Amino acid sequence: MSDKHNKRAPFPQRRLLASAVSLALLSGFAVAQESAVELDDVTVQGQQDKGFKVDKASSPKQTAALLDTPQTVNVIPETLFRQQNARTLTDVLRNTPGISFEAGENGFATGTNNFSLRGFNTSGSLFIDGARDNGSYTRDVFNVEQVEVFKGPAADNGRGGAGGYVNQVTKTPTLESFIAGGASFGFDQYDSEPRRRATLDTNQIINDSSAFRLNLLVEDSGVAGREHAEKNSWGIAPSVAFGLGTDTRAIVAYEHVEMNDRPDLGVAGVTLRDQLKGANTPLDSSVWSADRDKYFGLKSDFDDTTSDALMFRLEHDLSAGVTISNQTRLARVDRQARYTHVLDDDSPTTTPANPGQIPYLVNVQRQQYDRVNTSLSNLTNFSTQFSTGGLRHNLSAGLELSREKSESLGYQSQTLPDLVDVFDPDWERSVPAALAPRDRTKVDVDTAALYVYDTIEINPQWQVTGGLRLEQYQASISNKRLAGGAAPGDDFDDTELSLGGKLGVVYKPLPNGSVYAAYGVSTQPPGSYLSNSDISRTDQGLPALIKGADPVRAHNYEIGTKWDFFDSRLSTTAALFYTEKKKVAITGLDVGQTGAATLKGYGEQVVKGLELGASGKITDNWDVFGGIVFMDSERKHSAYLDDVRRRANSGDYGNELRTDGDELAFTPKVSGNLWTTYRLPVGLTLGLGAQHVGSSYLGRPDDVERIVANGRYGRVPSYTTFAAMASYEVNANVDVRLNIDNLTNEEYVSSANWQGRRALLGDPRTFTLSTNFHF
Repeated sequence: MSDKHNKRAPFPQRRLLASAVSLALLSGFAVAQESAVELDDVTVQGQQDKGFKVDKASSPKQTAALLDTPQTVNVIPETLFRQQNARTLTDVLRNTPGISFEAGENGFATGTNNFSLRGFNTSGSLFIDGARDNGSYTRDVFNVEQVEVFKGPAADNGRGGAGGYVNQVTKTPTLESFIAGGASFGFDQYDSEPRRRATLDTNQIINDSSAFRLNLLVEDSGVAGREHAEKNSWGIAPSVAFGLGTDTRAIVAYEHVEMNDRPDLGVAGVTLRDQLKGANTPLDSSVWSADRDKYFGLKSDFDDTTSDALMFRLEHDLSAGVTISNQTRLARVDRQARYTHVLDDDSPTTTPANPGQIPYLVNVQRQQYDRVNTSLSNLTNFSTQFSTGGLRHNLSAGLELSREKSESLGYQSQTLPDLVDVFDPDWERSVPAALAPRDRTKVDVDTAALYVYDTIEINPQWQVTGGLRLEQYQASISNKRLAGGAAPGDDFDDTELSLGGKLGVVYKPLPNGSVYAAYGVSTQPPGSYLSNSDISRTDQGLPALIKGADPVRAHNYEIGTKWDFFDSRLSTTAALFYTEKKKVAITGLDVGQTGAATLKGYGEQVVKGLELGASGKITDNWDVFGGIVFMDSERKHSAYLDDVRRRANSGDYGNELRTDGDELAFTPKVSGNLWTTYRLPVGLTLGLGAQHVGSSYLGRPDDVERIVANGRYGRVPSYTTFAAMASYEVNANVDVRLNIDNLTNEEYVSSANWQGRRALLGDPRTFTLSTNFHF
């Protein structure tokens, strides 16, 4: 944390980054010239078209190939998201069904960084190279090789939500010399600033077993369809590897990213042309003509993030099939932001539809965010393959230690005095000075875990994959007023010992297929407030922190089948799943009770459904990646718990008496995605994409204290968008590409706060021209 609260930080040292790019380019061309006589022996890593199919997850804890893994796993390779011009993890995750976005428990400090997987919040279950990555911030993917999405609880990496977890695999050196990169320019028909972005990825061999890799990023962009909002960033990620191709290998990698944005928290819910509306907001058609690009923030708003990560990995092959590895990762994320957003409408009785009357006005509010996350993890793994009594084992065991810390400042929300015209918000309007912080919150989490996973091949037709993880978890929270005294959530300490894991039985009727039944269980202990978006809100920064509550337990039951076709080039999957989230603490007030709500009992949340997927090649020139999920969600709790909860927050229920049986908020019944490309013999590749997200209820998400009755504040409407791509190879080293996203210019809501007073619109029709090179 620092003192930069009064103005946006300047866009950082372009000269420094330009020098690094120039050096990398010169080194790449020099290496190419020096090795010109040996071109037949040089291959270009990451540039050959291998399709979208991935056969194995990156973690040694995944002891079976994906074909034989008894769990739904989506692996999204860089080949795919590079074709789509995806720049952030949020963009990439749109390629997996069951993802939904909501603008935070109270709609603060996040746009689409908060997401749920199969209805359950997963923002705190993000990993990089198997190490937990904490913080609520935008994650760029310029240094990411692939994104792995594991569906359902399994405790692979410890505590986590019921929906599963996401792991990003970063780029590291290989024994292949190449230099690659690209630049893009995007625009749309609205008053948004153009989007400019450039990346570089170069790998240079040092000697027979050593290599150096460098990834660079620079971006100077607006936000599609949004006036005044900005996305500016630069990043550098060097890494060096020794002993490649030998029994002992070492990798040292570092990543530094700075983002200096002018944030956008969306439009007023009253202006939308559908049924999305906030509390007491009339569905007023007179404001539907308000331009979608109108910016309700201020010129002085900022969202600045600096992230650093240092990783050291050592691997040693003790013998054939026996490997021991150790990885240490140190990460720090410093994010400071100031947002101005729509708070509510002023419910005027006159509108611009009536000549000479006042305009339609809305209240706006300023909120601030200031948090530093640090984490240190050490992961030791032992992997071996062996046979006992006719059974073949692929075993992975290990010890994991981590220390995670968060320190944040808390600010009161600041409702600004002047109402704002929805047709003409002035981003340079005069406003009072920002409030000073009032609270300081510290969160410390220490974890030690032992695990063992094994795939046992009984015979060519039958396998059993499973494992256990024993985890010691200790969390402490300090929440103090800066002026002295305690704030809500202060003096919290919790220590838990949990046992989680998974077990699956796999039947292989043919070598290219599997049928399985599996069970997984994980634990989410209280006090893990390391990635929540509301941490900087005074008195509300620790939602659902209930002292004395039991840990949440999540159980997943799944049956499915996986088949590879077309000479194992196309992978297809189908799975039925049933996920239970138990021990969901519910607070309330009994008759005659006053003061704060207290723990009254526990409920359950259930999500069940069917997920289908396909990835890979149908022919040598035809690639496909897609999936669809159909699911139902439900809350389960007693009439007594509804009664006490309604007494604590009667406005959440409206006229309803029960929420037992309600769907989870922001949980569409249907969502799906498709991306397919076809390569023509003239060097032209054509691509088409589609995404559908069904409607869902507004309300409080699954992981907070309050429960909002279905329909109390309306729904997020369903939407379907289409995309197209055309890429042409100018020569063997250079190609140009045109991407058109949202072909039909569909106006849709991609995210909203819990009662729909404000919403983020999805990108309008956008055009992106890019050129890419690879030598």
